[in-house]
Amino acid sequence: MRLIPTACALAAAAAAGLAVLASLARQDWSLSALVRMHSTLQLSKLALASDPGFRLRTGSGFYDGAYFYAIARDPLATGDAHRLLNQAPYYWGHPGYGWLTWLVSAGGRPSAVPAALLAVGILSIALAGGTASVLARSLGWTPWAGLVVAVNPGLLFAVANDTSEALAAAVLLAGLVAYARGRFAWAVVFFAYLCFVKEPLALVPLAIGAWELWRRQRPTFVASALVPALGWWLYLRIHLGAFPFGQGSERLTTPFAGWKHALLDAASQSWSGAVDTAQLGQAAVPLIAAVGLAIFVASAFSLRLRNLIQPPFLALAAVYACISANGVQYPKDLIRELALVLTLLPFALAVRTDPPARPPSPRPRGS
Repeated sequence: MRLIPTACALAAAAAAGLAVLASLARQDWSLSALVRMHSTLQLSKLALASDPGFRLRTGSGFYDGAYFYAIARDPLATGDAHRLLNQAPYYWGHPGYGWLTWLVSAGGRPSAVPAALLAVGILSIALAGGTASVLARSLGWTPWAGLVVAVNPGLLFAVANDTSEALAAAVLLAGLVAYARGRFAWAVVFFAYLCFVKEPLALVPLAIGAWELWRRQRPTFVASALVPALGWWLYLRIHLGAFPFGQGSERLTTPFAGWKHALLDAASQSWSGAVDTAQLGQAAVPLIAAVGLAIFVASAFSLRLRNLIQPPFLALAAVYACISANGVQYPKDLIRELALVLTLLPFALAVRTDPPARPPSPRPRGS
């Protein structure tokens, strides 16, 4: 049965690899292009000074790969990279992907960082695919459900754009598998690292801990996984003068307000006279409606709290109900921002149901 998780892992890596190859073919096979660092960023001067062949963007804007590149070059925010970015406490508030890249690139060696970012992404999505298969089996579902990773466009996007969602999925699923198998110490280790990959994911161990209390089962102290991240965020407050939560606050709003504005703005775009803008809007409207409805329905189903996945799914769905319009209005942001919620969604629905009771057989006449 190990062949199925392996197949799911290979399928996820192959799908991500195809997306990467398509992008690199248009950029002379330069791995640094996947960082998508814009020439207007002050960080670009540092990148060029240490790696003259670093490929910069000069047209459209940059993406978050530039920030993870900076963290890999300056993991503890003690060097030059963090001084060249605005809102450094926010970006260093989730350094997990950058830290792992620093390790893979032999201590942040500049010329090796772009390749290390990609290597971590490919390995992460492969692990996520295999682990999703194992998790599905533990829930009584087909292990082929691990293919949900390979067909998750947000996770493929993350690998092809040097962002952290694929790593987050791998660590999250590994922590859930460890917990489901009763390996609670390993679950704490995975969840502790998860808190460093994305701040909202700190809700995962808290939600599972609350679920344990609600079920009145023996506590596993899984919520203690949050402690290392709290220490790191305190370090950022002392060292950089701010907690990561105060910056980047425009990414959240009142519940469902961002979804409403995104849907209406996308609908307006769909009637634009500019062909590209109209096509973006036309694609975004059904995507926002379908994804939003799927999360809402799965959240309502998960209120029964019947399996391990439902508490963290509800916690993350509640956070992303408050996402700003910018996070869902454009398809690229919608699939990326909601990648983890959509990864957990089918598992939240995978609840064992007992077969209906068979009616008693009629007694023979004359007995």
